[in-house]
Amino acid sequence: MPPFPGSIAKFLALDSAFHRRHGVITAFLAERAGRPVGRVAAIINRSHNEYHKDCVGFFGFFECEDNPATAAALLGKVTETLLVAGMDTVRGPYNPSINDDCGILLNRFDQLPIIGLPWNPSYYSKLLEDMGFQKARSLYTLNLPLHRLEPPERFERIVEHMKKRSKLKTRTMNIARLEDELVIVRDVYNATLERNWGFVPISMEDLLAAAEDIRAIADPRLLLIGESEGRDAGVAITLPNFNEILAATKNTPHWLRLLHIFILMKTRKIKTCRQTVLGVVPEFRDRGLHAWLIYEQFREAQKHFCDATLGWLEDTNSEIIKNCRLVGGETDREWAIFEKSLKILSR
Repeated sequence: MPPFPGSIAKFLALDSAFHRRHGVITAFLAERAGRPVGRVAAIINRSHNEYHKDCVGFFGFFECEDNPATAAALLGKVTETLLVAGMDTVRGPYNPSINDDCGILLNRFDQLPIIGLPWNPSYYSKLLEDMGFQKARSLYTLNLPLHRLEPPERFERIVEHMKKRSKLKTRTMNIARLEDELVIVRDVYNATLERNWGFVPISMEDLLAAAEDIRAIADPRLLLIGESEGRDAGVAITLPNFNEILAATKNTPHWLRLLHIFILMKTRKIKTCRQTVLGVVPEFRDRGLHAWLIYEQFREAQKHFCDATLGWLEDTNSEIIKNCRLVGGETDREWAIFEKSLKILSR
């Protein structure tokens, strides 16, 4: 499925938010007889290394034919670039950071890709493993078949009790005041994910850059802020799976794709969604608000879509996974982050 026009090139631009704030992306293209057969980028993420006090380099935007020689040539250029920069490990794929889409898909290759979650052919993991890369982390999604699920009655009673006890309610984000609303999104996102492996805090500039893309496709009814006694307490963000639109333009000539996309945005109803951000402000944790927000997010999504994808999630995120399963979440897809030591090569 082709990406949205310009969605990858924007990261490579020298004036991109990543280049301004975080580091350097050096892109490589593999060609055979004048035809592109693969691509990759070497990524130096200063923000990650300063935050974690390490010397990890990254690769991303990896696409490759099923040919070990092509993969070796591409990752060889990444290795050269990272060694010159003094890195001792290569990790990826990140496109271009952990706050963007990342990982190699390991299963469910026959399913339509979900917005913000990468898809790749099944042979990618073998290409990497044959070059000495090892799985460093697993990322998961859960599937919610909204059209046939109802949360258990006991769960609903607990949520209703919490709403009364803590004076809980939800409101939708005010798009006209998006920058102000994103402050709580940033705070919740950073507080929720700070325990995750490889976490790097997201900045307002990063969020605003992402918001420019999201603004065009987001449904304000699905951008929820949870309040407790009138104070912002959490965030639950659901995005329509815009990949349904992109998939429908797969055979459209490239010079007509943008027009076709805009027409489909007006005429086609998206049936699936991704529940991408859910978290509670630290001072409101341990009060059951995660369960309440998951319930509210589920109910709102159920009004508009047939199926939802939750995540991605790390397998260590037990509280969210437990509560998602209470509303019917089923284990779905898995991605892996791979890494390889460069220390022997640097000697």
